[in-house]
Amino acid sequence: MRTSFIAAIVCGALLFAAPQGRAQTAADYDPRIPAPETVIGHQVGARHTPSADIRRYFEALRQATPERMALGEYGRTWEGRPLIWAAIGSPRNIARLDQIRAASLAIADARATSPAQAKALIADQPVIVWLGYSVHGNEASPADAAIATARHLLASRDPKVAGWLEQAVVVLVPTQNPDGRDRFVASYESARGLNPDPDPFAAERNEPWPSGRFNHYLFDLNRDWFAQTQPETRGHSRLMRSFLPQVVADAHEMGTDATFFFPPEADPLNPLLPAAQVRNRALFGRAHAALFDRQGQPYFTREQYDAFYPGYGDNWPSYFGAISMTYEQARTGGLAARRGSGEEFSYADTVRNHFLVSLSTIETAAANRERLLSDFRAHHEEMLREAKARGAWVIERTADNPDGADDLAALLVRQGLEVSRVDGGFDACGRRHAAGGYVVSLAQPMGRLADVLLDPTVAMPKAFVAEQERRRAKQLPTEMYDVTAWSLPAMFNTPARLCRAAPAGTPVGAEQIARGGVSGAERPIAYVVPAGTAAMRLLSRALQAGWSVRSADAPFTLGGVRYPSGSLVIPAAGNPADLAQRLPVLAAETGARVTASGDSWVTEGPSLGSPRMPGFVAPRVAMAWDRPTAATSAGAVRWLIEREYGYPVTAMRVSTLRAADLSRFDVLILPDGGGYKAELGASGMAALRDWVRRGGVLVGLGRAAELMADPEAEMLAARRETAPPSDKKEPPRDPKKPTAAGTELKSEQDYLAALRPDEPSPDEAPGVLALAEVDPDHWLGAGVPSRINVLVDGGAIYTPLKLDQGVNVARYAGADELLAAGHLWEETRRQMAFKPVVMAQPSGRGWLVAYTQDPTARGFQRGLDVLFLNAVFRGPAHAGKVR
Repeated sequence: MRTSFIAAIVCGALLFAAPQGRAQTAADYDPRIPAPETVIGHQVGARHTPSADIRRYFEALRQATPERMALGEYGRTWEGRPLIWAAIGSPRNIARLDQIRAASLAIADARATSPAQAKALIADQPVIVWLGYSVHGNEASPADAAIATARHLLASRDPKVAGWLEQAVVVLVPTQNPDGRDRFVASYESARGLNPDPDPFAAERNEPWPSGRFNHYLFDLNRDWFAQTQPETRGHSRLMRSFLPQVVADAHEMGTDATFFFPPEADPLNPLLPAAQVRNRALFGRAHAALFDRQGQPYFTREQYDAFYPGYGDNWPSYFGAISMTYEQARTGGLAARRGSGEEFSYADTVRNHFLVSLSTIETAAANRERLLSDFRAHHEEMLREAKARGAWVIERTADNPDGADDLAALLVRQGLEVSRVDGGFDACGRRHAAGGYVVSLAQPMGRLADVLLDPTVAMPKAFVAEQERRRAKQLPTEMYDVTAWSLPAMFNTPARLCRAAPAGTPVGAEQIARGGVSGAERPIAYVVPAGTAAMRLLSRALQAGWSVRSADAPFTLGGVRYPSGSLVIPAAGNPADLAQRLPVLAAETGARVTASGDSWVTEGPSLGSPRMPGFVAPRVAMAWDRPTAATSAGAVRWLIEREYGYPVTAMRVSTLRAADLSRFDVLILPDGGGYKAELGASGMAALRDWVRRGGVLVGLGRAAELMADPEAEMLAARRETAPPSDKKEPPRDPKKPTAAGTELKSEQDYLAALRPDEPSPDEAPGVLALAEVDPDHWLGAGVPSRINVLVDGGAIYTPLKLDQGVNVARYAGADELLAAGHLWEETRRQMAFKPVVMAQPSGRGWLVAYTQDPTARGFQRGLDVLFLNAVFRGPAHAGKVR
């Protein structure tokens, strides 16, 4: 970036609020383009701009410059706020924007576009630069920087800017999380005083639970890119795939004591990242560094924010060939902040930095247009060559999880992958596959994305792992930023294999997957729905409609068909007269495959009227909300039940639980979170204990299981374990004595053992997928595959329940086969073996159900839905509550 141009910007190319409240001098801007303060009522950086005002300003820009800007909406949030995007370019580029989008897709498809055709397209194709701002709602400065960036691109009379827009089309997503942003703005405005207060303890800089970071359902949208659970992510992904940008930057904020981060990223890098794109990240980093050096602005690279987990907004786009980067600015959390060093800085400072880096990104991309487009094309040509040798992923349909293949295929289609279904039985990978399996060829523009999402063997470099082992031995924090495993087939409990050859199958869209319906007898005695996620969706609707539904605790055979445990039975007698007309509609809406049986004679397993075929009640479900629950866990629980399965939940603040009348509820869910004991107190724990004994079902997830296992709670008989003692035996120490008995340390191993705390916790698992086995004889495991994979994050390991106490419904596999994906410490792996994952313990008329790991975490462990929902729906059917 040229020194003269940067100097002009810093001297006042925009009307920024100065730290003392004085406006900087405006540079040479076209007066026909509205200044921000004329629309939003304040100078950029003087206040946090609400999402509606951001939208109004972009609409004003579009009205003023329709020939140079396109504006659109890519979805709506849960709270109904529009999600907007803007594309800015030269008049010629905006006039042919649809052609530019189509050309980008054609360049990426090396199957259909020859090298010569791609070269011709590149010659006249602008590079597409994608700038996403404020995916975390309380990381406020990027969204205000989006205002500044858009205005500068449209209003600046500097010919360099016009040159950029000939070489690049800039797509801005000014606020990716308007629900969270407006929650943050409201929190700040309600607490602010006479002047911005930089004190770290000031109320205006300390948000109440759940903070504005998350969206309405408290999801971290920056970890949802491949899970695609939220409307913000689904819409953003769909829009991005319609452009296939070559450069993507995701603008964030970080801790107040930091400075500014841009790539290169920290280790580990995902081994499937395109090599040229990784090199080009350094190209942008160098440009930003030169800019910051000229301004005397500190920054850092490489020491944080790795590029291993593919679920970030700065990583997911890499797998279709984009140079994808994260930018992080130290946050004020208000309008002013004070670092630990005593240095103060303003919100306007943070907006300015993101604005300057946005312009640096655009300029660097424009200056390297041909290189970036050529590298983008080269990635897809290389990927196609590799794909022809490697084949396709085959997703297997299994009898014990028939919906898993459909659910996984639907998710892959939703994020742009080409998926085909094979309607007949077929051979692949040297084995026979059942009809209805899916094939995902790697020979497609999103082939690298298929690999990174489906392959369980994606591993961190050995040197990096060795360094983490060294740090762990000294009890230093590891440098693993996020989970180390995410393989979707494992999380859906659906087998998938990479096969050199597989049948082509029939391409399917989302609307062609999991089509439900009713088949069988014309005058049925009962309708049967095989266990699975579709059955759970139908059950939710049926119970709310007041239908009579029964369910099997064991497998049974009816009409010559064997149905798994957990299958639903809807008798014709005792249900509405129009059941035959309503059920097909419900089956189509939920994807359930329903069989109408003209006979009730069961030849194996429990009969339709057996006690082992209990009837459901429509449970009244409550869940803990607010502190001390972990916001993301509380949000995921609520979203899963309410939105994925359509069942109402009453969210109750934990502070009200100790005195609340719980008798009206059948189920109470405690999401993951530390601090329940202090919040509930002895009286609150006693109230929960009494409610369970009278027939309630108490469900604890993650750290909530720790409350249930606390001896003072007098609930669960299991106990949380400490780490096993080291081999080095040391005499016990009396902390009150001024001296300790002498020992001999003969080796470094002895020394390291002597450093261990007296009662250490197991070393935390860094987000791995672990294999667990399910007890088929307990109602909580009904309809669940015999082997499941569980995301393990943290160091919680519990003693098993004894036979006279309860049932370990799911427990980890043996040490040699426990790890399904990711990296797990050897000592932790050995200690986890055969320990409980899910425990069910009767208490009076009710049940205690503890999940030692949160099965709803991030909404992407869809293979655990039935195991969790069984506690919600089947639990009350097995409790003895008097109604």
